[in-house]
Amino acid sequence: MAGVANKNRVELTTDGQVFHGKVKTIIDNNELHWLGLEPFGQIGSFLPKDLPTLLAFCCNNSEYHIVTYTSGQRYVNRAVPDEKIYMLATGDKNPYLVFNPWVNPLHPLIEEDLFSKLGSEPDQIQRRRKA
Repeated sequence: MAGVANKNRVELTTDGQVFHGKVKTIIDNNELHWLGLEPFGQIGSFLPKDLPTLLAFCCNNSEYHIVTYTSGQRYVNRAVPDEKIYMLATGDKNPYLVFNPWVNPLHPLIEEDLFSKLGSEPDQIQRRRKA
């Protein structure tokens, strides 16, 4: 399910894989450490206090750009000041790309399934059921 709103030149998608595949967000913390950056989470995310560092990094490395996770729980393909989470990306730099999962009527079920899997992963590792 995807759509294009041409009035504001916004390209909206409700498929996270499509959005992150198109903008190529960097989720590998080892790659970010190699670049000299210190993400705070397990999927390459940065806090608002890191935004000046990310902006300086992107100015010096034009192949990278910033993706913002907003307080409205959407991903936008640009740096937006004073928001929740930031990520680096190397793909499409179109600032009008937006990932809004809430438009998808199945989002609550998809999110519940994802959090269920994430919650069981440490338990499986702790019980040595997973290598």
